[in-house]
Amino acid sequence: MDKIDVNFKKIIENLDSIVLAVDYDNKIVFANKYFCTLFNTNCELIKGKNLYDFLPENADTVALKDYTYKITKFDDEFYSYYYLTVIDNQLEKVYSDFISTVSHELRTPLTSIRGFADTMLMSYDKLDKAQIQKFLTIIKEQSNRLIKLVENLLSISKIQVQHSNLVFKSVNAKSQIEQVADILKNQYPTHPFEIKCEQNVPNILVDENKFQQIMINLLDNAAKYSYEKGSITVSISNAIKENFVSIKVEDHGVGIEPQNLSKIFEKFTRIENHLTRKTQGSGLGLYIVKNLIEKMGGQICVKSSTELPNSGSVFEILMPVASYTSQSKKKLEDK
Repeated sequence: MDKIDVNFKKIIENLDSIVLAVDYDNKIVFANKYFCTLFNTNCELIKGKNLYDFLPENADTVALKDYTYKITKFDDEFYSYYYLTVIDNQLEKVYSDFISTVSHELRTPLTSIRGFADTMLMSYDKLDKAQIQKFLTIIKEQSNRLIKLVENLLSISKIQVQHSNLVFKSVNAKSQIEQVADILKNQYPTHPFEIKCEQNVPNILVDENKFQQIMINLLDNAAKYSYEKGSITVSISNAIKENFVSIKVEDHGVGIEPQNLSKIFEKFTRIENHLTRKTQGSGLGLYIVKNLIEKMGGQICVKSSTELPNSGSVFEILMPVASYTSQSKKKLEDK
């Protein structure tokens, strides 16, 4: 007969940890949902099974499905209870991946800068004007790459602070996007940039600098991962969702496979294809974009196709309309 208190069972049933109850013959009398889901089994069918069919005997930890669990045991007058909680060694892996990725991203441009600087110092009198111009251009490009990486890392540190210093104001989206497009046209002269805007689209309530950062990332990605001479189209309109403005950035690139759509907003994620292999990047841009948008009360989604001739991606962001009500509410929240 089950001697576990009903209220206690309700509590442990939905804990975010594995809980098992066994009798003094080490037969399982209860297993919570977490355990049954982990082993893809029915909680009723597992009753009567031997504990050591699942856990090692006299062990403090156990590795299950890519995670290491700490085993804690206590007894009452009827049963022994086993609690399994994930050991936070996953943080160590995240930290290790972070150091590895950043080290690689820093080493590549630094090696280029040092190499070309050394060449100029040792052979300056033997280089013609075209070679000097080429080497200085490379040094400048790699320096800009370093600056962008550092800025992205600083952005992440600020994003992870709950109350980041956002300054909200009423902003004309079309005007801001035109400024960003003008900057990127010089960087990508072969890609046409087109901005379409519906009539009577209201201003949006955003931090102006952060909104520009969002648009620079989205338009830069659109150009960087597009085919040669592929056009970049930005469409601004009233969203179907009330009190939001829709901004869509469409490219004509290689597209994103369906299974990768959920991954692109994660830190240090770059999808492997022939276009991404030709370009430089740390995999931080879209993570920053998503977090900034959400901190400003917006949303982002992406649709993509890998089927030619309709390949390409459309990133849509929804930003709040700068109504009198929304501005008043934001001022109260800031206080």
